[in-house]
Amino acid sequence: MSLHQHDHIMDNTKKLDAIGSAQRERLAFIDFALYFLGEVTRKDLIDRFAVGHAATTRDFALYKEITPDNLKLDMRSKKYYKQPAFTPLFNLDLEKTLATVSLGYGDGFSGFQAFPISCESPESLTIPKTAIMAVLCEGIYRNKAVEVEYISTSSGKGQREIVPHSLVDSGNRWHVRSYDRKNARFMDVVCNRVVSARIIDESPANHEQASEDRQWQKFIELELIPHPQQDNPEAIELDYEMKDGKRIIEARAALAGYLLRKWEVDCSKDGKLHKCVGYQLALANPQALYQVNSAMLAPGYEA
Repeated sequence: MSLHQHDHIMDNTKKLDAIGSAQRERLAFIDFALYFLGEVTRKDLIDRFAVGHAATTRDFALYKEITPDNLKLDMRSKKYYKQPAFTPLFNLDLEKTLATVSLGYGDGFSGFQAFPISCESPESLTIPKTAIMAVLCEGIYRNKAVEVEYISTSSGKGQREIVPHSLVDSGNRWHVRSYDRKNARFMDVVCNRVVSARIIDESPANHEQASEDRQWQKFIELELIPHPQQDNPEAIELDYEMKDGKRIIEARAALAGYLLRKWEVDCSKDGKLHKCVGYQLALANPQALYQVNSAMLAPGYEA
């Protein structure tokens, strides 16, 4: 990077730091629309943020001042078009960006506006109830115990007190990592199985805190490789951005089993799952799952 380019980036950073968060969000929207759609209009900004024409004029003027080579106004269509020298002003989080493409624009409060590119994804079958999630989140934030009515697959419906510390999206369902006072251990409470919940206004004991959840605090390395029985392993290496034929993932012990199941990783000793289902990935170091409670969820794993 040349000295001139470095000074230019620093100058842009100072300009962005000097503006308010609302205008910064609108500039990010302009940047995003140009990057992914190739065009943007003042009406797009007005519809998305409910601002006036004067505000959009200032937004586009500032964006063009910071990145003059990114866009050009076509007077006939009144659209700003992305230019060949376009360089994004903001660093985008691709996962959040793809969520926007999939779900649309929105903030969780006023609903969503449809995204102008069609995107289909599997419908979620396990969306928790908002009122239940609100209580669980409050318990986590305020570090309070929560009394829940819970339906277990083993013992049925019953009351229990839990001390939740983290929400987890396993890919198939939401659960809350909690200390369960009934069983005197940390466990995963499936949010959809919580029928009712209320805050208990007392501070949890030290042994109920997240810092004492050993499976949560313990991290292990999972070495993923193309399944040995898979034809053309180079394709799998490309899919998962492997280096030297493997991809090493660091995961919490409490979540490892969920991740291996979500990624469909054959954890059996002889790779037998590939014959039945056609697994593309295998776990090269199953010994990493020793004394990992969630390993029972890993496909084909035998202790």
